[in-house]
Amino acid sequence: MSPLDTALLILILALPLFWLVLRELDRLDDPAYLRKQGVVIVLDRILEAHSAPIGEYRGRPIWATVTFRGMQYRFDHVIARSERNRIAPRELFLEPGLVYVTE
Repeated sequence: MSPLDTALLILILALPLFWLVLRELDRLDDPAYLRKQGVVIVLDRILEAHSAPIGEYRGRPIWATVTFRGMQYRFDHVIARSERNRIAPRELFLEPGLVYVTE
C-alpha cells in the first residue's frame, strides 16, 4: 500500500467521525437542545451575564438570574454537588450547587 493510499484510507475513515463531532457541536449551540437536556456549569466566568446577588451559598454569590447562551435562567433551589448529574430539562446547575430554571 502506497503512502497516498494510506492517507486516503485514513481520510475516508476519519470523515464520519469528524462529521459526528461537528453535528454534536452544532447541537450544543442550539438553545432548544440545551433546554431539553439541562446544563451543568462549573465556572461562573462562562456565564454571559448575571443580576445582582440575592444571597450567598458556600461563599459563592446567588444571583437572581443568570444568562447562558442567550437564555435567561432564574434561581430556583440548592442541591448537593453529587446530585448535579440529575439536572432536569430547562435547569442549569452552577457550582457549588445552585439550580436555575428557564421558562
